[in-house]
Amino acid sequence: MADRDVDGYPVGDVLPVEGFETVPEGTNLLVAGPAMTGKRSVVLDLLAAGRGRGDRTLIITTDASANRIRDQFEAVGGRVSPSYLQTIDASGSGGSAGGEGVQLVSSPSDLTGIGIAFTKAVDRMDDADRVRLGFLSLSTLLQYVDRERAFAFFHVLTRRASAAGYFGAFAIDPSTHEEQLVNVMTSVFDGMVELRESASGVREVRVRGLSGVASAWHEFPL
Repeated sequence: MADRDVDGYPVGDVLPVEGFETVPEGTNLLVAGPAMTGKRSVVLDLLAAGRGRGDRTLIITTDASANRIRDQFEAVGGRVSPSYLQTIDASGSGGSAGGEGVQLVSSPSDLTGIGIAFTKAVDRMDDADRVRLGFLSLSTLLQYVDRERAFAFFHVLTRRASAAGYFGAFAIDPSTHEEQLVNVMTSVFDGMVELRESASGVREVRVRGLSGVASAWHEFPL
């Protein structure tokens, strides 16, 4: 995990972690936690934190329709126009219709299609240079694609986002994968937000890999 110069995307008080107030431009974070720890909500909160500055948002979904994702995002950040929120629906659920704010991809296994849709979505945001990218979720995609293809795909996607100065937040449930696979995927990212439930039943969070950010576990009630 690499250090970067701090200059970029405010995240406010999304997480109760010392030093985690601004995410450097070009940073991609892996948001990891088992089911029911709220990693989807954390990703959406990190994305919505840019609304006040006019940051654009691009969400790639493999496990829910674009309509559902838009509803969840707007519940956090308020209503948005298609030019401010683009969604790539690779869930294959059939619950979305293509349109100004939605790119449809046949299934999570169509990595070429997701890459093409990513390029089109960015173009539809009027060549915005400040974009928050969300991916929900790696775990679903990894059910369809072998680790070599998945690693190559996320390596390219995160490098494209980093080169453009975007901020990315990608969700994964590490409890559903072998430890070796999780370690391989983690190596693609600049840092990690980890969520867990303590022995006393309280949710906790920590951030690893970012310079100046405390890496201890912090209580983070649901």
